[in-house]
Amino acid sequence: MLEFFRRDNDNDKSLERSLNLKIGLLVKQGSKEAKDLALKVKRFLKHNSCTVFSVAEKLPEQKLDLILVLGGDGTLLYSAGLVGEKGIPILGVNLGGLGFLTEVKEEELLFLLAQAIRSELKFEERMLLKTEAGRKKYLALNDTVIGKAIYSRMIDIELKVDGYELTQFRGDGIIISTPTGSTAYCLSAGGPIVNPRISSIIITPLCPHSLTLRPLVIPAHSQISLRIKTRGAQVYLTVDGRPAKSLTEKDIIKITSAKQPLKLVSSPTMSYYEILRTKLGWGWK
Repeated sequence: MLEFFRRDNDNDKSLERSLNLKIGLLVKQGSKEAKDLALKVKRFLKHNSCTVFSVAEKLPEQKLDLILVLGGDGTLLYSAGLVGEKGIPILGVNLGGLGFLTEVKEEELLFLLAQAIRSELKFEERMLLKTEAGRKKYLALNDTVIGKAIYSRMIDIELKVDGYELTQFRGDGIIISTPTGSTAYCLSAGGPIVNPRISSIIITPLCPHSLTLRPLVIPAHSQISLRIKTRGAQVYLTVDGRPAKSLTEKDIIKITSAKQPLKLVSSPTMSYYEILRTKLGWGWK
């Protein structure tokens, strides 16, 4: 694919119907591979009448048609935080490690960029979580986590769903995740794998001091309320792995699904189940 970026495209008529797209570019920091690819991508996009914006810190005032992420899952999660509910599609190219979210391979990028330029790009909608803690509001593509400080004692957490007190338990914390996030921290904590096309929210207690408290899958329209019942405990709220705020027993954390989903470009050659098997080794013998 890189040969394409190096060649002369003056006589290439395959992109004659190209639009003057505005594309945001987010490059993984400290990655020479991502930086080198970004230079070639910018050259190609400008040749095809596209305007490229760096979105390393914030989105430009101009409305973007696409955000191109060159890096790993962490870089894509950062871009999801920038986009929020604005409806801008994200195309993530895996140049990192696992690359479960950035599922597009480098050799697939040319095909997808050509589709974008012709306004033929297809994407999937991924549910976002909206978390309210006091006056603060956060959006998560993967998960919202309430957890104790690393060396502190266990904490008591009250969990309500749609106003009903479901349980009060003692443990290290709790993970509230989307189906997309079911293969992230939720998976590590023993939670279920849920196909992103299923509208649901996954509740996974973290190290509960109980033999009966298991992960739970609830409808996406549910309203979750969480409260810390341990006084003076060091408890933190994190959103997609980013520290959000410290919590006290006075805080009530409310979590629902966001009104607008995130638009994510998927691999044109691999299905969700193929990615599940090849990258997570699901079902391997």
